[in-house]
Amino acid sequence: EGKRKSTYGPHTKNHNAMVSYDEILTEAGFSQAAIREVREGKLHYGGSLDAASDTELSVKLAFRVDAKLENVKELFLRFPKKKEFDDTVEELGMIAADGGDGSLDDFAGIKLDKNAITLDKLYQNAAPGSDLNLSKDEIDKFKKLGKKASHEDIEKCLRQILLDRFHAYKKDGLSGIKPYARSKKEFSSGNELKYQIEVGPILKKHSPIFHKYAMEYPNNKPDGAEESFFWVNSIIDEKPTIALVHRLGMPQDGGWVYLERHFYISRSHNCLQGIGAALPVDDGAVVFYATRTSTDQVSGFGGAAKRTIGNRIMGGRMAANFERARQVVVTAKELDMLKL
Repeated sequence: EGKRKSTYGPHTKNHNAMVSYDEILTEAGFSQAAIREVREGKLHYGGSLDAASDTELSVKLAFRVDAKLENVKELFLRFPKKKEFDDTVEELGMIAADGGDGSLDDFAGIKLDKNAITLDKLYQNAAPGSDLNLSKDEIDKFKKLGKKASHEDIEKCLRQILLDRFHAYKKDGLSGIKPYARSKKEFSSGNELKYQIEVGPILKKHSPIFHKYAMEYPNNKPDGAEESFFWVNSIIDEKPTIALVHRLGMPQDGGWVYLERHFYISRSHNCLQGIGAALPVDDGAVVFYATRTSTDQVSGFGGAAKRTIGNRIMGGRMAANFERARQVVVTAKELDMLKL
């Protein structure tokens, strides 16, 4: 057949993808020197992506992991052990681990104990444009609790809202995400997440089937695709911040392409979406990961400067997290060690 170039395309039979990461990283803007460093084992922070909007921060990273591709896949898809490598994570838990509809029991571990008095006041006084991401009807639910709502009642109401948002997203995908109420105009995380995928050329070019699935989830599921859901409680600005996270992945060219989507974030950020690929090399894998985060904090006056600083800060933090993450993969002797 002669020399065959790996296209990293859907359902190809070429399992020798050793040359494909070169192509992917080059298209993603990594220099040949950076690619060489990645090949030699260095984690490389490649800067930011072209912004999809004036509320966006972005990061792109590439690194090598000296571990089986299956371990990499399980860490990022099935067993999201973020507490091992992200020191902002307070707690996390799987949602509908059996693939079903989930229940309130899945959210029982969510506690708003850190800075509880401040958080209680935020939810007791929930309103469009406040420090909380809530739809109009969700704000009404907290208003019905009253100004003297107990801490336990607030947590109970939030857990129900999270379950409802999970159900709506799993049923209707991006179109099922309720917009956040703002003082002037609603913010649609569904539209923002969709646009983030549209403006990224690499996934659409090299994995059009997965690109279509990411855009139209839950429709058009490819053969071999897997998914998982979980919630994460992170401490941001000294306040508990809850994210609902969806991870998708599918095998390709002997490697793995995946997506991480924070389709709801309770405060601070609007939404987040990361797209990556794990490609086999020698006795390990090269991982490429690019993420886009939407936050109102970098829009408006001085936005360009805020985004430059924010990208640098976020890039440094994510690089440190992924450095620790790959050590989790390398040191895991068995996949059971990667469980939550």
